[in-house]
Amino acid sequence: MKRLDLYLGKAVLSATLLVWLLVSALDGLLVLLGQLADISRGDYGLADAALFVLLGLPIRAWQAFPVALLIGAVLGLGNLAAQWELNAFRLAGCSVLRLTLAVMYAGVLLLAGALLLGEGWAPHGQQIAQQLRSQAIYQDVSVQRDAGFWVRDGRRFIQVGRSEADGSLGQVNVYQLSTTKGLERVTAAGSARPQNGHWLLEDVSVSRFLKQHIEVGHRAEVQWQKLMDRRLAQLLTRDAGTLSLPELHEYIDYLQSNGSDVSAYRLSYWQRLGAPLSALTMLLLAVVLVLGPLERLTLGQRLLVAVLAGLGFKLLGGIVAHAGLVYGMSPLWSAFLPSLAVLVSIAVVALKYRL
Repeated sequence: MKRLDLYLGKAVLSATLLVWLLVSALDGLLVLLGQLADISRGDYGLADAALFVLLGLPIRAWQAFPVALLIGAVLGLGNLAAQWELNAFRLAGCSVLRLTLAVMYAGVLLLAGALLLGEGWAPHGQQIAQQLRSQAIYQDVSVQRDAGFWVRDGRRFIQVGRSEADGSLGQVNVYQLSTTKGLERVTAAGSARPQNGHWLLEDVSVSRFLKQHIEVGHRAEVQWQKLMDRRLAQLLTRDAGTLSLPELHEYIDYLQSNGSDVSAYRLSYWQRLGAPLSALTMLLLAVVLVLGPLERLTLGQRLLVAVLAGLGFKLLGGIVAHAGLVYGMSPLWSAFLPSLAVLVSIAVVALKYRL
């Protein structure tokens, strides 16, 4: 049986790696085309855009892995089925369960490598990519390792502790220099968010440095016509893709303690925890499709069905995630419901075709 495991594993591994490479390359090309609009902004050039794509490629490859695994497994197993090899294995006494286990061994091996890529290097690569892109487009920006950043605006130096996806900021300090380059005023705000064309600063303390003394004042809210470019704030937000799972968990706790909305981050956390189950579900679906309803189809027809099934799974996941955020569904259910629905479908197909 070890020969069977190696033979089926080799077929699934080679086909999946080929499909995964093609899908990742196509995704990277589309991202590069999307970056063309930003080329020539600041110091951002074609080489910077290519580096941005390369650094972000691991996280997009990890996100595409379940669908690539489905298509690759259908391609590999379908090729064996087209040559009647799967039927020969079954006639020799190899059960469907044993064939499935042999394929799952290869899938687990692939999954282990994809996990190292997706949860190891990918978050750091994505963070570096965003930082390099931001610093190239906005020259007067310095990004800190702890997700904060500095922005220079004329005689103002703005320090931001954190930024969120909607463009709002937290732990903001604005240092205003005088014409003689001395420190004129320091404004500290607990939070700042864009509102109707201006910025609303909350929990504001202002320190003015006069010749003989320092004046300190505090206000609950202050409106500023200009703080910084909102697009820059959104560009520098520390999204879930730039954080490892432990860091994401700590970040969720931090945001929650500050009263911020963490529903999107919680959903991303559970989706990443459920990604291995999604990949193995796609692999199991490939086995059932090839041995069941796709058994008599040509290889091209099998690939078409696999692509449609993969796109359907991605679409279902997106719909469930969006509906979960809108209607307050538990992020655990939003993350695992698509995989559970596919597993139920697999069970129905298996019973129908007596696999």
